[in-house]
Amino acid sequence: MTPKAPVTCPDHATNWNGTAFSPATGLYYVIAQEKCSGKIVDPGVKYLRAIDIQTGRIAWEVPQVGPIDGKRVAGLLDTAGGLLFYGDPSGYFLAVDERTGKTLWRIPLNATMKTSPMTFSVDGKQYVALAVGSNVLCFGL
Repeated sequence: MTPKAPVTCPDHATNWNGTAFSPATGLYYVIAQEKCSGKIVDPGVKYLRAIDIQTGRIAWEVPQVGPIDGKRVAGLLDTAGGLLFYGDPSGYFLAVDERTGKTLWRIPLNATMKTSPMTFSVDGKQYVALAVGSNVLCFGL
């Protein structure tokens, strides 16, 4: 008799990508991967999740499109203006509403994003920057 291959769930969780927290909403934002390893054919799903820091409940989640394996997702950046920025597995850079997860803006970068976005200001104008491949992209807000 052949022993059954062990099944481990979840195979991944969230520990690679930078996370973010909003004191205004009390939500903690993560990219979470739900996937089992072993004799399971389910490919798994990656989510952008907002978790209520007081209760641990998921306030909202957005399933991600694109490959879930590998470290193909940049970390998260939450701003005081209520915007949450991140790069998804399909190569888009997005801004979503921190309270609802609704997409407000997105741009196809068609490249692997492995860094967290950052923000800075010059002469009173705010910018968001992100390393993408061998480039650094900067967007004015």
